[in-house]
Amino acid sequence: MRSIVLHPLVGLAARIVVGSIFVMYALDKISAPADFALNIERYEILPLAWVNLFALILPWVELIVGIFLLFGVRLRASASVAAVLLVVFIVAIGSAMARGLQIDCGCSAHSEPVGWGKIVEDMLYLLLALRITYWPNPEWTVETLSRAEIPTAAMQ
Repeated sequence: MRSIVLHPLVGLAARIVVGSIFVMYALDKISAPADFALNIERYEILPLAWVNLFALILPWVELIVGIFLLFGVRLRASASVAAVLLVVFIVAIGSAMARGLQIDCGCSAHSEPVGWGKIVEDMLYLLLALRITYWPNPEWTVETLSRAEIPTAAMQ
């Protein structure tokens, strides 16, 4: 079982799944920052003065993390940031559920209500991000390709 989990193709699949989700959700939020700010506000966690700042910065962080994961740039760091963000999202959703808030998760333009389904989904993404963090396969990454030696015949 361990050899399956550590297989480079599993690492690549994890990168594609987590990276794609982060890019997709980020683009939705970037395209509608006011809607995203309202979604953040509905969680009633942040002071109102911070809501707009988070609504403007968070999607760009998600986009960069997603792109880095997809292309294999600084895998450990990128996956660690993704994992931290996922923990924050899980805690926020759990907090909203515990307080009985009937709100959308704010994950994307096509949000679903906060609930156990969203927590389980984010926990699965978290497991994939942790897989990348602890066992980052260097295969099929921009960093590996950029370090590859160019044959001397190709340079002539």
